[in-house]
Amino acid sequence: MDMLTCGTTEANTFVLSSETRTLLESFMTETTFKKDSIVCWEGEMNDKLFYVKQGGVKLSKLTKKGSPLLMFLYFKGDLFGEFDVGEAFPSSYSIETMEDSIIGFLSKNQLEELMKKDGAFALEIMRWQALMRKQTETKLRDLLLFGKPGALASTLLRLIAMEGEQIGETYRLAKRPSDGEFGQLIGAPRETVNRMFSQWKKEGVISMTAKEIIIHD
Repeated sequence: MDMLTCGTTEANTFVLSSETRTLLESFMTETTFKKDSIVCWEGEMNDKLFYVKQGGVKLSKLTKKGSPLLMFLYFKGDLFGEFDVGEAFPSSYSIETMEDSIIGFLSKNQLEELMKKDGAFALEIMRWQALMRKQTETKLRDLLLFGKPGALASTLLRLIAMEGEQIGETYRLAKRPSDGEFGQLIGAPRETVNRMFSQWKKEGVISMTAKEIIIHD
């Protein structure tokens, strides 16, 4: 099983050179957040990009029924935000920490000024934007085309690719989301996720504890 086909083992800033990452970090301000802290609310006016220097965050949207739909997970080294929608714009997502985290903030104005001064830098940022759009397209594909089992399998494989550890012929995800969080990632109730995991355990595809998931097939 080629894990690179379902995600990346690197942070999404792998498309940026070390010089560009260093330059971005030099213009950032840092804030420390405790686990389960809100970094930004959905609908809150935002003119910044976010960079995970330590820890992890989850991005969610409220559905029309008022239940949260978990859209993306970001970890150390990931850069994210809605750069191409204007200087300040209501955030499309709520951002919440999953563990104690350090988040870097970079204003869109600062980023635009850097892009105007350096063409090579601007090209790398455009490459990063293309990667982020591809990530969004993949998420929509999971939700719309694969059905709940396919969306859960695809989500689990990408999490393994980003945060997992290969042990022989198996793959281990030590920081496993709860069944409820998996449900939010694919737009399904916790009970539905529990049933799918139970079926996969019976088939020997996975094994799991309260803290980890191991993929056997």
